[in-house]
Amino acid sequence: MVRFRAARCLWPLVGALLATPAAGDTFIWLDEAGVTHLTDDPSGVPPWARDRAQPGVDTLRSLWEDGLQGPAPETPAGSSSSDADRVVRLLRGAVDDLRRGESARAAATLRGVLRLDPGCPEAHWYLALLDRQRGRYEAAEQHLHAFLATASDDLGDWRASALRRLEVLADERRLADEGQLTGNLELVSSESTNFIIQMDAALAGTRPDYAATVLGYLEDARGEVSSQLGVAPLEPLGVVFYGKAAYLRAHRHRFSFQTVGFFDGRIHVVSPAHPSGGLRSLLFHEYTHAVFREKTGGDRPYWLNEGLAERVERRSRRQPASTRSERASLRARIEAEEWLPLRRLAPSFSGLSDEDARAAYLEAIAAAGWIEARTGPEARARLLRRLGEGYSVDQALFEAVGVDSNGLDAAVQADILSEFPAL
Repeated sequence: MVRFRAARCLWPLVGALLATPAAGDTFIWLDEAGVTHLTDDPSGVPPWARDRAQPGVDTLRSLWEDGLQGPAPETPAGSSSSDADRVVRLLRGAVDDLRRGESARAAATLRGVLRLDPGCPEAHWYLALLDRQRGRYEAAEQHLHAFLATASDDLGDWRASALRRLEVLADERRLADEGQLTGNLELVSSESTNFIIQMDAALAGTRPDYAATVLGYLEDARGEVSSQLGVAPLEPLGVVFYGKAAYLRAHRHRFSFQTVGFFDGRIHVVSPAHPSGGLRSLLFHEYTHAVFREKTGGDRPYWLNEGLAERVERRSRRQPASTRSERASLRARIEAEEWLPLRRLAPSFSGLSDEDARAAYLEAIAAAGWIEARTGPEARARLLRRLGEGYSVDQALFEAVGVDSNGLDAAVQADILSEFPAL
């Protein structure tokens, strides 16, 4: 539960503060060889995948394992147009943006606040959360120290939390420092009935429940995917977790850009020392791809593979699988006759412009949703099996839902158009 109090930092309502972009989103995409790439470096992302930022990674829920928590202001009694009242509204707006996953907007507002009033404790608190999630540990530490220096006695609970979080940051910074590495990578193994995991020994030694925590995330992913797709891997799935520095040393040579994970039959992923919602949602997404590949023998049709993984990931974050604004965006493209045929999207999303790539992901989510609404898990499992048996996409679709790729295009478009009144 978020507590509310009167704000102490006063600053004017400046719309320009909301316009500054923020870097640091995480991008995930499959290349034409079926390898999953993850990176927080936009310069390394192919143009067609550049808009594939994961919104859930930027939600406040994923920033710390104890969830959506932080000091927030309440409107001063009897005020309606004072500076304090305007401050409260803007701070509330920033927190609401974080809840919706609009972290770039929230971070820009909070940074602008500190340019005008460096002593605002709320802004330091939330910027510390954002910087920590994005791997900016030194900046996060600075904001937490600034929060401790400016927070008053009525924020005592949050001061205690800030001290605990500084201890967590020390672990994260250690795991990200290649200078701390000595010798070869040491992996510690653990397993359950359904997973065989290997952990960077530095991760495993940070907290005694690390293996149990990530195995719990993976079992959650397995349960969700099994309930939605009616299938699970025949053999235990391998997953390797690395501290950031260990991952870079082991796999930097594989890629010409910075990555934070990939899939090559096993899931390889950079993990925080203290895993939380961001890692959990990422594992849901990658587990879906792993199941799809095992059952179909590949990654095509790409739109179905990606659409299913997106929907599973969003459900893991308790977010809508498809928002009204996303469907409105697709409606505009339909009206402009800019719908991308699913046949075009079956091999991959490569070669698309940034705008078309964004639309391709939304179409994939919508098309997968249309199929989910008209099938049960058994039918979806049969659809994947048919693809693995060599059926064409059209044959498998027709058996499952009675339409081929062109028919699915038309049906999804008709659904979207029916949701919005005619202009």
